[in-house]
Amino acid sequence: MPKAINSLEKGLDILSCFDLQNNTLSAQAISEHLSIPLSTIYRYLETLKAKDFLIRNGVTRNFRLGFMLFKLGNIVSSQMKLTEIVLPYMKSLSSLSEETVILTALNGWKVICLEKVEPQKLIKLSLERGRSFPLYAGASSKILLAYQNKSYIESFLKKVPLVGFTRNTITDPAQLRKELKTIHKQGYSVSDQEADLGARAIGAPIFDHRGKIVAGLSIAGPRDRINQRNRAKLIRLVKETAQKISGDLGYTGSDESTD
Repeated sequence: MPKAINSLEKGLDILSCFDLQNNTLSAQAISEHLSIPLSTIYRYLETLKAKDFLIRNGVTRNFRLGFMLFKLGNIVSSQMKLTEIVLPYMKSLSSLSEETVILTALNGWKVICLEKVEPQKLIKLSLERGRSFPLYAGASSKILLAYQNKSYIESFLKKVPLVGFTRNTITDPAQLRKELKTIHKQGYSVSDQEADLGARAIGAPIFDHRGKIVAGLSIAGPRDRINQRNRAKLIRLVKETAQKISGDLGYTGSDESTD
């Protein structure tokens, strides 16, 4: 196992030592619990403390969980609350469209699936909750990228190579910029086999009370079911549903994503 990965694993093991009954721990207790030499434990503890994952009491010298975990916990909590608000709408949209409905959010330079609702059909998508996928390929991804500010998009294009997953994946930065502008202007995104062969999708943005995009809502299914005959209807359904959810989140109709 590479040294960096081994160190990360040990750091996570240390954080996992804390619970409601053991919310403060000494270095000695952590060392004994993990069977790691005390001198080694101190090195890990100092790193975790420097990154605000741990706090050390100046009197007892014991450690407790730090503010970085509080920050990350708030992010998880907000996403869970979002899912609770959105899920009834997703079920309704899946029933009306008879396709899979997906809720996505940014996760670093990628997209994560927060929730999905499947129709009662034999052919379904294999996407699972918690799965991460590229931010530039597919309707559920592009809708999130299109509503980021310009500096974010440019940083993304500089740092993330646009790798092709199918022949329809956009791998040219100039073409992707043009696509993102079109998505932002029309208020929805579409994709045809950009990330997965045989799949099409339509996505719309969900905004919060500040006018910031917080998630993407999309309908996805096989190409033979999402076609020119029902495309306009599905676009209308996903946009209307995303707008209703945004309204529940306090959105009043003015996004601030182009700053």
